[in-house]
Amino acid sequence: MASGLSLSIDGGVARLRLTRPQARNSLTQAVCSALCEALTALARDPACRILVVEGSGGSFASGADIAELDRLRGDPPQLIAMYRLLRETQELLYGLPRPTIALIDGFCLGAGLSIALACDLRLAATRSVFAASPCRIGLLYSDSEVRRLAMRIGTAGTRDLLFTGRRIFGAEALRLGLIERLSEPGELEESLTELVGQIDSCSQASLHKTKQQLLRLETAGGGVRRDDAEAEAAFFEADAAEGFAAFLQRRSPRFPGR
Repeated sequence: MASGLSLSIDGGVARLRLTRPQARNSLTQAVCSALCEALTALARDPACRILVVEGSGGSFASGADIAELDRLRGDPPQLIAMYRLLRETQELLYGLPRPTIALIDGFCLGAGLSIALACDLRLAATRSVFAASPCRIGLLYSDSEVRRLAMRIGTAGTRDLLFTGRRIFGAEALRLGLIERLSEPGELEESLTELVGQIDSCSQASLHKTKQQLLRLETAGGGVRRDDAEAEAAFFEADAAEGFAAFLQRRSPRFPGR
């Protein structure tokens, strides 16, 4: 596939790989469009029993492409369209009627972490680096992203990561519950094969119905705002302008009001 994405299916296992290693697999509008197209097709494809989402070149996904977001600030409708496309990508992945696994080796930051959290399970290499860091560039996670993070690590852990934007490594991510399995880098593929085998040996009908049960349980009474107006508005605030500039200039941000 084009647009920084590749897809293969072998033995019922689909592997969807981000292929922009030169940009640490940051998520652009083109990549999100390709992801949405691929996920929509996989949801209908009986050849796909399990989906593995992964990155290439030492990163899972380092977040949204800040350079692209910064350019789009001059075109508000396009920027909001990009943000909603990123959310649609997460929702399609979260609702895929197949078990999904995030295979994480390297950077898993910001919106990249949200992609991982939209999967059912997360298997990571010990050297992987995680951060929920919208506060570092003056942005907000959507309500759905916050909810999924809190479901994994609780509200106290969510406050810790979102209020600090700090980076954590594989062992702490496992302890917090951010990931389910941890492996040495050289054993990651072997661990994936073992996990896939355990899942694939189960009844497909049972897996499908169980996933629907979990989706109902996790979304019932969640009180999620579907428009996320505050998160969208944050793109146009002064803090975001400074956050983007600092990121692109590789310096610490000087947010107004500090």
